[in-house]
This record gives sequence, structure tokens and C-alpha cells, in this order.
Amino acid sequence: MAKGSAVVSRRNLFRGASVSAIGVCWGWGRISPAHAWTVDRVEPDENDIYAEAQNTNTNGPLRVLWVGSGAFQIRSGAARSGVYKNLFRAGNEVTAVDLLEPNPSDLRSAKRYAHEQGYGLRFRQGDATRLNFETGTFDVVVCSLFLCQDFDPEVVVCEIKRVLRPGGRFGFYEHVEDIDKVVVGKVFGEPSVVRIEAYPEKHNILAGVVRKVS
Repeated sequence: MAKGSAVVSRRNLFRGASVSAIGVCWGWGRISPAHAWTVDRVEPDENDIYAEAQNTNTNGPLRVLWVGSGAFQIRSGAARSGVYKNLFRAGNEVTAVDLLEPNPSDLRSAKRYAHEQGYGLRFRQGDATRLNFETGTFDVVVCSLFLCQDFDPEVVVCEIKRVLRPGGRFGFYEHVEDIDKVVVGKVFGEPSVVRIEAYPEKHNILAGVVRKVS
């Protein structure tokens, strides 16, 4: 956790409740923080989230699924593709999935850049609501600014959990305010939480890492 950051109940973070020594104070009662996962009140960093997701005990290269990889065409600036943000660890094998196939030239450039950074990159066209991979295929799944698309995010997160191996990690960086309700509350469960971060006063991003525990 960052120096000076506060840890608060996610139920408190987005609903303006106050935290007391005996629980989370609501207008109609109190809820113990022990019954809710927590959110670190720090501004999420996409590189840090992806690094934490790839921080597993697996020996050798990790099999990483990158869901909603996009077109690979923007190579600089804030809107650049994740390939050019150096999000992936050297030695890993990254499979990028998107509904739309990228321009062949952009894909070749992205693969070449990934190779220069020391990891493998391949692209598979596919639908995130029906991932065309066997159960337990990947060590890590990641996505950024993707779960707000025109689909039921719970369906996609269930597919993400399915294709993760037991103990595998899912890293997400999203601007859906309550996406942790889906990721943690509905799909992965509270024991899965490695870290959840948000600082809504500064940045409309909620990010985190969870692991497949069941």
C-alpha cells in the first residue's frame, strides 16, 4: 500500500459513509468491516496492477490472456495500446483477444515490439462472453477499460474465472464505479482479493487483482 493511504470498506468508499472504530456507519445501522472487502484509497496505476497480476509463484513463463486488447495502432501518448505501455513481464506468453481483428501491419509491429521487450505476443479473434479456451488454460488474465462494453460484465468475468487455472490471477483496471461488486461480490468471492484500489476524488478508476481460489 502507498505511504499515507487509507484502507476503507468498499461499501464506504463510494457511498459517503463514515468509518468508526466499531464499523461502517450508515444512516440505519452499522456493518463490520470484517464482512466486506477493502479498497486501498490510492490512485490506481495500470502498470502496478498488471505487475501484481503477473506476480505468481509459477516457475517459467506465464500464460497470460489479455482480454479486450484493442487495435494496437496507437503507439504513443495516453491512449497508446497496452503493448506500448510495457505492461507485460519478459518471458511470458501473452494471448491478446478482441472481437475485432487488428490491422495486419499494426499487429506485426506490436509483435515485433513485444519481442524486443522479451515476451511473446499472439492475437486470437474472439468474443469475451464465450472465450474459446479450455478451462484452466491461463495463469493470468488482465483487462483495461473493457468491462464497460455492451455486454453483461458478470458473464465475461465468469468466463475469465473459468479459463484461469486454480490459483491464477485476474488483474483489472476499469472505470466502472462498482465493478468490484461483480468481480468480487458475484464471481470470485471475498477470499480471492489480493488488492483493490480506487481514489474517486482524483480518478474515475477502480482496479484490482484477485485470484481463483475455487
